[in-house]
Amino acid sequence: MDSLNEDLTRNINVFEWKVVEHNSVARRVRLDSTSRDILVHYDMGFWGGRMTEAPVVRVEHGELQGRVVETPSGKAFYSFQGIPYAKPPLGTLRFQAPQPLEPWDGVRDATSEGNISAQIKFDSDTFEGDENCLYLNVYTPNIDGEFLPVMVYIHGGGLQFGSGNASVRGAHYLVEKDVVVVTINYRCGALGFLSLNTPEIPGNAGLKDMIAALRWVKDNINSFGGNSGNITLFGESAGGAAVSVLTASPLSKDLISKAIIQSGCGLSSWAWQKQPLENAKKLAHLLGCESDEADDILEFLRATPAKEIVEATRKLFPLEMFFETALIGFTFVVEKEFPGVESAITESFTDLLTSGRVAEVPIMIGSTTLEFLRKVDTDDLQVFIPQELNVQRNSEESLEIANKFKSLYFKGNHAAIENLNGYFELVSDRLINVDTHRYVQYLVHATTKPVYYYKFDYVGELNNSKKLVDCLDVHHAGHADELGYLFKMDSQGGVEPTAQDVKMRERMLRLWTNFAKSGNPTPDENHYITVTWQPVTKDNLYYLNLSNELALNTSPDKERMDLWEDLYSRHFKIWEHPQVNNEETPVKTLRPEPAVTSPEPVTSSEPETSPEPSPIEEPITIEEPEPEPVVLPVETIEHNGTNGDLERKPRPSNEIKMVQNGNGEPKDVIRANDPPEDDLPKNIGVNKFVNFFESLGGKK
Repeated sequence: MDSLNEDLTRNINVFEWKVVEHNSVARRVRLDSTSRDILVHYDMGFWGGRMTEAPVVRVEHGELQGRVVETPSGKAFYSFQGIPYAKPPLGTLRFQAPQPLEPWDGVRDATSEGNISAQIKFDSDTFEGDENCLYLNVYTPNIDGEFLPVMVYIHGGGLQFGSGNASVRGAHYLVEKDVVVVTINYRCGALGFLSLNTPEIPGNAGLKDMIAALRWVKDNINSFGGNSGNITLFGESAGGAAVSVLTASPLSKDLISKAIIQSGCGLSSWAWQKQPLENAKKLAHLLGCESDEADDILEFLRATPAKEIVEATRKLFPLEMFFETALIGFTFVVEKEFPGVESAITESFTDLLTSGRVAEVPIMIGSTTLEFLRKVDTDDLQVFIPQELNVQRNSEESLEIANKFKSLYFKGNHAAIENLNGYFELVSDRLINVDTHRYVQYLVHATTKPVYYYKFDYVGELNNSKKLVDCLDVHHAGHADELGYLFKMDSQGGVEPTAQDVKMRERMLRLWTNFAKSGNPTPDENHYITVTWQPVTKDNLYYLNLSNELALNTSPDKERMDLWEDLYSRHFKIWEHPQVNNEETPVKTLRPEPAVTSPEPVTSSEPETSPEPSPIEEPITIEEPEPEPVVLPVETIEHNGTNGDLERKPRPSNEIKMVQNGNGEPKDVIRANDPPEDDLPKNIGVNKFVNFFESLGGKK
């Protein structure tokens, strides 16, 4: 601010507005020469001042030009979208951990969003997105100073679909509470979570995308007025599971100041692949690969269009099976350790949690009352017994557990239509609520920091499941319903919130941003925050019930959770579950040539001398010479912008958009979704040829 004062005091006119440039940003200020005070007004239209229309900030890799956006109430904030945080994961970088970003020249256009991950839309069979998707968005009320708390959001979607784009996760309401909001896109499905248990493809590329984004935020958020020492990571559903895993990863837990975990956690069985290598083989076989060897599978899948990989994944793991099997497909893995390879997580999450090796940070965690309004098409309630309990199907124990489900959830008659709500409760508990409950209890013993537990049970016009709730006559909140009160969504453009909805939105925004600012969601009571939220203790499972009114209670869903606690205490044995990844991966090895059979020997009367050993007994091993790598000219390879695939045809130079400088001269602005030329692979051929060439210093 001192340098800004120096800029202003040169030609002071009493009570005049002047435009000055400071830190590459034009600011309109009011000057008061009487008191020599400098009054700077650049936000919310105060004093009639106005934010610059084309803000430019400098980050580690170059300059970014954003824009000014208004909230529904007319308040202005800065928006920077489509910011790359890693190299585009194309060509030989497919399935690999994100690679460091390279600097750019000129001012990069950050006024529009980058690609979302290649995926099948949740509500249709339509393919969308691109594997060139490692972009994030920053929304801030202030680009000066380093003071505002930062909230980084990880979107849900079962790690298979979704995005952090403003159409579904607009930060308009959150930034009004004086926080900087960052939303990210990461690789989903097989493109982000395929694992071959090899040093090159150990898995968790999508999780490492999130870590790369967090590192970018840590290094650059000061340029957007954010405090790099106060970063709250929050996410919902699979995003909530990711947040909890990241608090345990040695690569990221030191980057997080606080965590908000919504409707999903690292204990959720659906968040982990049980047989990652088998999943990779099934995918490759479905697409036409005949080999089971890791090198062949990798070569095959790298040559397969991204669209085909995504579509095959949906066929292999249809979403409707999730509610019965609790399996999604390509999700997190416990990585196998390799020398020199950075790993996100190499031990079971349960072991890390129970041994206290998680981030020592305040945590806010909870779920909705009825996560899934879904009836499973089966009368056999044994399907709801978690596999990790290792209870044999149709055994006496298994049938006994199923009868307990029937008695508790359905009052003994699960076929009655009036007991449909019992299915909703059982599915919701099995997939979300039980694991959340267990996680909270583990956390109390694993950390000395406060753990705030909640249940969201408000039903209003901004609930995503409102129409379904009305149709089923179920008056409880469903999965993701709380997001309508935290984010601006295009899907709610025609929705008219009630006065109670507006109050609930204000209440939610204050709770979430209060926690981000201080680690305490209720620092004081007021019109919106009418209770003091007590953290969980070892003796009392306090939770805040978020409904028409706030209420602090203890032990949510106690009768049902007591049943599940008894099941886990009797059947879950942590030592029966592998702590690390010891799965063997079949890879190509040099094989001996087939033995050469000699012709029939010629009979001779001469005595034999030192007979040669039979070639069948000791076959001759012939080592295959390593061929020279095939290197094609750069001009013959292009990235297809739709699917992220390789095509052999001339590639034009990067498209450039033009933006006017203040003096009217055009300035180069790099298109957000266009990868630099050097990011495209320069080698095509057998995978080992590529690795050999790169080991000699060839550029990827």
